[in-house]
Amino acid sequence: IRVADPAMMRASQEAVVGWSEHVLPHGELRELVPGLWQVEGTLSRGPLPRNMVAARLPDGRLWLHSVVAMDDARQAQLEALGPVAFIVVPSGMHRADAGVYAERYPDARVVCPAAAREAVEKVVRVHGTCEDELPAAGVHCVKPAGLKPDELVYEVPVAGGVALVFCDALFNLPDKPGCGGMIMRLMGSSGFFGTTRLGRMLMSDMAGWKAWLLETAERDDLRALSVAHGDPIVDRCGDRLREAAGRL
Repeated sequence: IRVADPAMMRASQEAVVGWSEHVLPHGELRELVPGLWQVEGTLSRGPLPRNMVAARLPDGRLWLHSVVAMDDARQAQLEALGPVAFIVVPSGMHRADAGVYAERYPDARVVCPAAAREAVEKVVRVHGTCEDELPAAGVHCVKPAGLKPDELVYEVPVAGGVALVFCDALFNLPDKPGCGGMIMRLMGSSGFFGTTRLGRMLMSDMAGWKAWLLETAERDDLRALSVAHGDPIVDRCGDRLREAAGRL
């Protein structure tokens, strides 16, 4: 009879407890376009929803952006899509569940933008930067004109083209009722697709950012736009980017 190592059992139990403490109300893991999934989660404080994006890389592994700890059933759905290769912490403000993901998937590489590394490493060990590690996996790290380097835009291959994955530079939150919805409206964070007051703090050059949005809108290979807060866009991507530029 094989006797389990007590230390290993304690470590496993602690990992389960740590994970469960991070699981907050969240939605379903849904496919946006072939090879790209998203789940909407919540924060422990405040009404702002947050999204995790999962993309299947050309080699079948998973690329996760702004991770959200999910319940057992949804996490099993995610794991069935492929092995987790990368845990992307897109900025110093999106670190909440990175640590428990790193514990759950020890073979995954935790990466972040180079400019955000100091902030991210306060809560989780970072193996490398997005700029250094992701291109070889097929993910292009875009540094848009006008956007400070603390966050990037990721060009992820999907069926028939690419998806652009944004962090906080663009929001797409609908207006919602109740106190939480009122707070979002007062903050200027809901009711439109575009750069919010928070997003403007991430900009170094608004004219450059607007020009980049308009230039990117001309691409004919855009299949999806994902933002860290709000609804994804899977139709008329170019028109929607022009809409966002028009609000600046």
